[in-house]
Amino acid sequence: METLEQRVRRYFLARLHRRAVLDLYETAANAGLLERRVADTGTLAGSWMVSIKAQQYLTGARDNDRKIIARIMGSSRGNRDGESLERPSFAGTSDGGASLYDWSTPAPPSHQPKPNPGRRSRRLSTGSTISFSYIAGLLKEHLLPPSPMHVAVALLIARAIGTSLRRLSAFTDVVRSRTPFVLIKAPVARFEASVGMMLEDGLLLPFSVTLEDVAREGSLSGRFRDSRSSRQQMRLQTLAGSSLMKRDDRTIRRLLRTAMIDAAQPILVADETVNALTPVITETADLVVECEGFDRPMIADLLNLCIRAPADVALKRMEVKAFDPQSLSIDDLLLAVRLGRSAEEVLTLLSMLIDRCTAPESDGKETGETRGRSGGGKSRAKSAEKEDASGMTGIEVILPEPPLPGIVLADTDRPTLTTAKGAPITVETLCGYGAARAWTRDLKADMTLWRDGALTWPEMSTKLLLSGPPGTGKTTFARALCNTLQVPLLVTSVANWLEPGFLGDVLQRMSAAFAQASKQAPAILFIDEIDNIGSRSSAGARQYDDYWVSLINRLLELLDGATKTEGVMIVGATNLPEKIDPALLRSGRLETHVRIPLPDVETLTGILTHHLGNDLPGVLASAPANRARLRPPAARNADRQQLRENSENRKTAKRKGAAP
Repeated sequence: METLEQRVRRYFLARLHRRAVLDLYETAANAGLLERRVADTGTLAGSWMVSIKAQQYLTGARDNDRKIIARIMGSSRGNRDGESLERPSFAGTSDGGASLYDWSTPAPPSHQPKPNPGRRSRRLSTGSTISFSYIAGLLKEHLLPPSPMHVAVALLIARAIGTSLRRLSAFTDVVRSRTPFVLIKAPVARFEASVGMMLEDGLLLPFSVTLEDVAREGSLSGRFRDSRSSRQQMRLQTLAGSSLMKRDDRTIRRLLRTAMIDAAQPILVADETVNALTPVITETADLVVECEGFDRPMIADLLNLCIRAPADVALKRMEVKAFDPQSLSIDDLLLAVRLGRSAEEVLTLLSMLIDRCTAPESDGKETGETRGRSGGGKSRAKSAEKEDASGMTGIEVILPEPPLPGIVLADTDRPTLTTAKGAPITVETLCGYGAARAWTRDLKADMTLWRDGALTWPEMSTKLLLSGPPGTGKTTFARALCNTLQVPLLVTSVANWLEPGFLGDVLQRMSAAFAQASKQAPAILFIDEIDNIGSRSSAGARQYDDYWVSLINRLLELLDGATKTEGVMIVGATNLPEKIDPALLRSGRLETHVRIPLPDVETLTGILTHHLGNDLPGVLASAPANRARLRPPAARNADRQQLRENSENRKTAKRKGAAP
């Protein structure tokens, strides 16, 4: 009698086999062997019919037709030479014996007259046409084995259901309810994203679904799909366990409450972490199924399904190698389990991947996706810290320059024209920044009170938005602020965040920037070109609105979180402040907005004085004595009579300059 795990396993594998057959028929249709019927697409066999091309060229002799189909299918799948490529069947063996691929030249077909295109199906001796069942039987010899990722997820979910429940009805009753709340846990890296991809592809449920992330961090699968193209599909709300581990119970309750009130849709939590989730999830879910990850029998089963290696042979080789699959990830299986490799080769590659991912001195880079593995946690934490320090998150860390001894900068609104050689640039020495200088002066005083415990961080103004034309010194201000406050400066930009492209990776890079600033607090996080994040008010103006809305929502959340994070100051810079979402400029976020204009004469004088330093007296002494004024002083609060007099004075000066 089948166990519950075996029943669920058989169901998932049947779905994978059905999808593989449909993909095979699609390939045959592209090659011209089959045709899809527009009507009656609900059944597998009834949706397809034999094409006219197949009726003309197939003879009914199985051996000869097998070679013809092999040649056509090989050309359709990328055989550039158009030669016959005998692909291995799904039931082929990979351990020893003959090669899986037959590279020999097929025997020439029997000499028969070429068919007349207008008289199809008359080449058969019986006078009958080629049936669909006949050509389907020949096509299944080209059926490819399932993906290791799909098989791994199917086996893990079957194991979780089989070990957590006593009867199948306990699972189906919950799933068939209107708004089920289900948690599936398997401590295997990439389990969460793999479950999301299989749900979107219709490999786990009898239909494909559109995933909506409850935490608004992007799809569980890591893909981005335009929701406008899938409005008729069933929607499923999802949560990733790795994302929940970073949130407190209050935030999790708020997210679930919003999801349950706004949309009465099923909620699925996929968890790949080792530690247990909060009781807010585990105790309130309608159904919780979990397993302990990979073991040797499961890996042997997977090798049998993907490369047809006998399960008992694979188990014996794992025992000889002392192979421990607990640290395997689904990515490792995709890299190692490939068609044409023997069980010995696959296990050798998997052992190498395990060693590379768990060794303390590993040179390989790891990301947060490996946090779900069991074992080797300390080495992974060190690797993550090394990755952050090396700038993998798109952040440049600039340390403050110590002030020169004996120099005291005056705390006034007017810039201090520092002439000391080698003195670092500070906000006190800058010109033309207006209210930004006053904001810095207040922040510097508040920092002293905060360090003494006389002021709390939320009571301080620690967020600033600088806007102005290119070249007005917004980045220079951030560098000067670093020296004035004597705290590290972390420089990033929205362009660095958007570099990965995929929504999940972009959101992760955004969060990493704020997390790294929090680790080095007190510190300044400078975000350049922040207008690239866009505005939600421009919905419909650009493609993939859901993508950009998710980015804005995540930045709003991070800015609110920075309010509660001790020691993190945020400075944003933009050339186009009108393109920024208004919510980013509200209280508690980038509420202080300073516009930096182009420098006037007074500002240019201060800038030149600062850069000339000790050379200023020599430059002034070398200037011509009778130098003409470039322009008259600006008319301030003058009436029309004064403006006319200024114009006449300019004309007179011009005539005198032109006289010989």
